[in-house]
Amino acid sequence: MEDYSIERAGIPNLDFTGELIGQSTGPTPRVKIYRTKGLKFVGEWNANLKMAQAQSFDKPLELIFWFKRLNAGSLTADAQDAIEDAAKHDDAFKAAWNEHVD
Repeated sequence: MEDYSIERAGIPNLDFTGELIGQSTGPTPRVKIYRTKGLKFVGEWNANLKMAQAQSFDKPLELIFWFKRLNAGSLTADAQDAIEDAAKHDDAFKAAWNEHVD
């Protein structure tokens, strides 16, 4: 676990202890997803800019819906990359993102 501080535009920084569980691809990932020590989820949009957007959520689906709201109701390729990466590293994200049919 690491300590993180995300500087946000116009609102207080978001500080937490946790681990990075997913991020978009490429040399400078724009979207990151963390799981906190308290088992909450943090989404970070525009991760490599000085003033990112970031929010904490209790459940993965809430975070996924937040990413959609940031992009007028649909997921960007960067957000989907990060979600799929998080699903590989976190069971709650896997359950939220993967549809299971018997």
